[in-house]
Amino acid sequence: MFRSIIIILILFVVSCKQQKSNEYDALIDKDKIKELTETNRSDVFFNHLYIVVDSLTYARLIENGGWHEVYANFDEGLPNFNPINENTSTCYLRGHQHYIEILGPNNRYNEPVGKSGLGFMLENPKEHFHLGLKPKMKKIKDSLLYASETVKMPLKNGEETWFKAFYTPSQGTAIHTWYGFYNPAFLDSLYQDKHYTYDRKVFLKNTYDENRLFNGISAIELNCTLNDYFRIGQELANLRCNLLERNGDTLIIQGGDIKVTLSPSSNLEYSHISKIHCDLNHSENSTTHLGNVVITNNGNESIWDLNQLHKNNSTNNNKLIYQRNDL
Repeated sequence: MFRSIIIILILFVVSCKQQKSNEYDALIDKDKIKELTETNRSDVFFNHLYIVVDSLTYARLIENGGWHEVYANFDEGLPNFNPINENTSTCYLRGHQHYIEILGPNNRYNEPVGKSGLGFMLENPKEHFHLGLKPKMKKIKDSLLYASETVKMPLKNGEETWFKAFYTPSQGTAIHTWYGFYNPAFLDSLYQDKHYTYDRKVFLKNTYDENRLFNGISAIELNCTLNDYFRIGQELANLRCNLLERNGDTLIIQGGDIKVTLSPSSNLEYSHISKIHCDLNHSENSTTHLGNVVITNNGNESIWDLNQLHKNNSTNNNKLIYQRNDL
């Protein structure tokens, strides 16, 4: 009899705890918490990079009948994406979602050889494009991404806002990083069609050639000064980009849809892109020397080695303080 009473009491206590647990769960809107978590961050996507190369490398890149006619489609950029010619000072190599902007030494921005930059696209979930958008960061730091630039471009029907970019001013750096919110109305003006979101594939739809080798960028390796190493690492971390791997001080970060490797050195005079890893549309095995850039295709991967470019032009890159105004 006593044992039966004990069992009944235990069952009663368990039942009460389960009831309280159910009542507590009912008070927590799990879907709302998930929604708040997902909307309290900016989605990050890689958009493009730019590099400034020396005269020999640039000449080999754009020469008629050359390597670029097999590797990827090249053009002169907005507004008309005209084909390149011997007078082109800046050219654009187009992929499916990404592109590479290559500047010669006599470029219109007066950027020095060895200078480079990485541009990312941001989207805030459930927010449409407007000029008041801001990156949603893990920690608000006055020293990170506090400067902004609204970039407009002349199109057929007039000037249109393309994107608003946020960046961390870094005087003396040789590698810029920026994170932009892109305007779908820009695609409307460019293609005379309605777009409700900005899509990188749509922007590149008339210039990307799937029959050529280049599809897009998969990874970028950076050799950094200590200042740039901490700046870029903190920017990506505060945008909630995951740290994939750490080997000593070298970081591999998931920067949107690409991997970014940051390798610091206290002996570097300036930061630079050392390698670009690319995906190819079909398998190909070759090694191409374009001046001071070596491009090795191995199966469906292509690796651009830029180390010789920076080694041979390091004396021209001291005190780099120029800031592009079109990012």
